[in-house]
Amino acid sequence: MKAKGTLIVGAGVIGLTLAYELLKRGQAVRVLEQSRCGEGTTRAAAGMLATDHELIPALHQLAAASRQLYPDLVRELFNETGIDSGYKENPFRLIRGHEEIQFASVGQIDPVQLTRSLRHAIKVRGGVIEEQTTVTGLLRAGATVVGVATSNGKREASNVVVASGWGSEALLATSGVEIATVPVKGECLAVRLPGHVLTETLFSDDVYLVPKFDGRIIIGATERIGDETTGVSVSGIEHLLQAAARLFPAIREAEIVDIWSGIRPQTADGLPYLGQVPGVGHLFVATGHHRHGILLAPITASVLADEVTGITPKYELCPFSLHESRRNTNATHH
Repeated sequence: MKAKGTLIVGAGVIGLTLAYELLKRGQAVRVLEQSRCGEGTTRAAAGMLATDHELIPALHQLAAASRQLYPDLVRELFNETGIDSGYKENPFRLIRGHEEIQFASVGQIDPVQLTRSLRHAIKVRGGVIEEQTTVTGLLRAGATVVGVATSNGKREASNVVVASGWGSEALLATSGVEIATVPVKGECLAVRLPGHVLTETLFSDDVYLVPKFDGRIIIGATERIGDETTGVSVSGIEHLLQAAARLFPAIREAEIVDIWSGIRPQTADGLPYLGQVPGVGHLFVATGHHRHGILLAPITASVLADEVTGITPKYELCPFSLHESRRNTNATHH
């Protein structure tokens, strides 16, 4: 089956936001997802858009630009779909030891609602999303990628973007492209606390609490380096609840409504892989965002869409490239 345009592997927030951006630019888009949209790392995210204290300096410019894109993005999505992505501004308090830093207004998003709105908008604009479709390899004609092999047959395209999170490394290897990432499992839970309203996001080195517009409070997240299992451990949830109670004692009275985990791909230097693969035509990558996929999704979509459509990106991609020297550096660290 021949499909013109761009094929995106992975329907997390990175892949879906890129698909939406390309569709707005008049490109034909097909998205392939092995499970369901947003069921992987995206679902595990709390949706905070203020993580400068976690970011290495090389990411500050992209993060700032991405935050600026969010209000317009969610407004466009709401106008097209009627789905509220849960974007709001609320106070954010960073707590480290006896030190507390107050931020009067910081943005956040609901990853599940954002996924729903992106999925709907993509279909409204004529994009194709194939869920329950496992991509087993990249198809090459010489030095050019021409499509992918899937559990449901071949899919051909003019461009292929690998944005499948932790699965990206193995998929790229089928075409001889090496990157170096490690899985970092994050465990989270959601609670409801009738009678107690948390109006600010609380963040410490051990835990964060993020109040959502529907009354839930997201508590997260563990970091289990090297763990690619999908379960949730008792010890992980116990640690989060104890740390949450130290920040907000009333949380002990809350009702647990959901528990989940997600696997984040992390690179050795802390920078995502972003851009075209050197020496391989029409193959692009967006992975390795670790804890910052939600925050960086709009700017990732913007710069990748520029690359795919042949426009010089507004932001320097060199630190995020897949050049061999960086891949080798990452490999030696792992």
